[in-house]
Amino acid sequence: MSAIDVQEVVKFLQNTVPFDVLSEPDLRRLVEALDVIYIRQNQRLSLGTQAPNVLPLNDLHIIRRGAFEIQCAKGGLVDKLADGECFGVSSVLDNNPEGLYVVALEDSLVFRLDKESFLALTKNNTDFALFFANTRVKRLSLLSKSLQQEQVKIDSKVIPNIPTVASVASNPVINDTTLREQDKHAQDRANPAMQLSLPLHQIMSRQLVKTTADTSIRLAALQMTGARVSSLLIVEGETLIGIITDRDLRSRVLAKGVSTDLPVANIMTRKPTFLDQSSLCIHAQLLMSERNIHHLPIVDDEQKPVGIITATDVLRNQQTSPLLMVSEINRQKSVDALAQVAQRLPRLIINLVAGDINPADMGEVLASITDNLTRRLIELAISELGKPPMQFNFLVFGSQARKEQSLGSDQDNGIMLERQGDEREMAYFKALAEFVCHGLNECGIPFCPGNIMSSNPECRLTKAQWMKKIAYWVESNSPQALLNASIFFDMRSVYGPEDAMQALTDLLQAKAVKNSIFMATLTKNAIASRPPLGFFRDFVLEHSGEHKNKLDLKHQGLALINDLARLYSFATSKYQVSTLKRLDWIVKEGLLSSDYVSNLQDAWEYLSSLRLEAQQASWQKTGQASAFLDPSSLSPLERKHLKITFKTIVEAQDVAQNKFAKGLG
Repeated sequence: MSAIDVQEVVKFLQNTVPFDVLSEPDLRRLVEALDVIYIRQNQRLSLGTQAPNVLPLNDLHIIRRGAFEIQCAKGGLVDKLADGECFGVSSVLDNNPEGLYVVALEDSLVFRLDKESFLALTKNNTDFALFFANTRVKRLSLLSKSLQQEQVKIDSKVIPNIPTVASVASNPVINDTTLREQDKHAQDRANPAMQLSLPLHQIMSRQLVKTTADTSIRLAALQMTGARVSSLLIVEGETLIGIITDRDLRSRVLAKGVSTDLPVANIMTRKPTFLDQSSLCIHAQLLMSERNIHHLPIVDDEQKPVGIITATDVLRNQQTSPLLMVSEINRQKSVDALAQVAQRLPRLIINLVAGDINPADMGEVLASITDNLTRRLIELAISELGKPPMQFNFLVFGSQARKEQSLGSDQDNGIMLERQGDEREMAYFKALAEFVCHGLNECGIPFCPGNIMSSNPECRLTKAQWMKKIAYWVESNSPQALLNASIFFDMRSVYGPEDAMQALTDLLQAKAVKNSIFMATLTKNAIASRPPLGFFRDFVLEHSGEHKNKLDLKHQGLALINDLARLYSFATSKYQVSTLKRLDWIVKEGLLSSDYVSNLQDAWEYLSSLRLEAQQASWQKTGQASAFLDPSSLSPLERKHLKITFKTIVEAQDVAQNKFAKGLG
């Protein structure tokens, strides 16, 4: 390489994990050993094995620009890679016994490092070696998952079927008594008091990962990574003598520069706090809180470990706070009292985020709370205004309908009336709508800036009027009209007869699937905004204002996936409202491959997690929930993951344009 090439590559590697841990001399020696190769789109490469018409690779490869898939011998997807990531790890470490392949998804520029130079670097740099060992373990795990998914497709018996209503009716083993017992057990677990009094043996994990005190820190970390656990129990014979956790590896090893060749005895917590399996969930919760610990071993009478509880296990299993809040909501007898209960909602959300709750589960929790708030306000309004003069449905739109709310979500709602009322009847529903909307605002669910609320007469319509509106939206060729109406395409009823709501969604689905112009226009709107990636895949940040140098995770990320899922869902035979369910249904009807949709689902969950964390940090700092993220706060690996996520969205937008709006100007 020329001097200019060397400097440019050194700069690239200094900002790329794990090469950023190498010393300047090692980094320069590495660069001098690199070859630059160009790999064309769709070219298939074998990682160290010989195959006809396939280029064998025996070295480590670092992607400078491009994208690749790692596939198993049968062609199943194992992993996707982009700029700064490496392939050939299985070859240089183990000679690729699994027979993995690499396929270029686009024309790519790659740095090749010969095996000997790579192994020399691993001998002199423990953290560098550990990174690639972890990468190897991770890809073996992904390979196992891929093979399991392939087996499920081949043999449906691998995963037992969940009984349907029909199968229950025809199965003599599953009788009414069984169902009553299951229902009672579910009710017991849903009861906050019962959850607190559950014995630990009912909720603890029995999948224990153990080692001895003389195991090296490096091997212990590899063992934890391979088992995908956040703690490792240290035993002497069968007796528990210590524990190490992810936090210990960060604070006691990485932060202090401790050699990973030392035994875990040097960093483990000796004589760790533990409980026996007959102790109650509340005992574990209090003990972990008092001692600020996140992992609690469970032992038998001889101090032999039989299980483990994590703080996340307690929170996920217990769910006491959300259920207690819902229970309290339904007991309140005034808007003021409801507002007092709802004041705890931000703190609840922050606790759930800290407990690493899955974003989809978070959405379910928040939707349940907001739905119950809404229904209780309707009941309070009826108790004040008197019996409604006709049947009605209270509709919710947007994120509440999709069950994807987060901190700071505003209200989007409407009313569907059974028929046109007289002046007195319409005045009743005007008063009810204003009562509910103002009540939600007092409970911390702010007014909609766009006035999409039942207090607005345009959102308080008869069933026939709503159906006429839906027909107009679908038959309209105006992109602006569809853009304004898109929030109404996510709808759900939280009060009133469900069959009335079904007529709306059936009409929307039936008209949409037959209207190619509607689909093309909706596609144009869905791809009008693109993820914030520049020409060289750097982030495009806000240039000014209070969010300068930040990313808008909602409008430049999550909303784009929501739009795509909504678009494709209209091409299916069944209306679904949540983004993840829409994506599942898209696969079910064969509109996109399961791998493609899986990538979009992963992107949605990753962006949702980042958004929740950003909102949590913003709320604790300013009292406001901001979905803007400073990418400099992310690690290099996280930034890389975010770039791949945005690229996944770009590719999905391009596919949608080609499918639904090809040639549309």
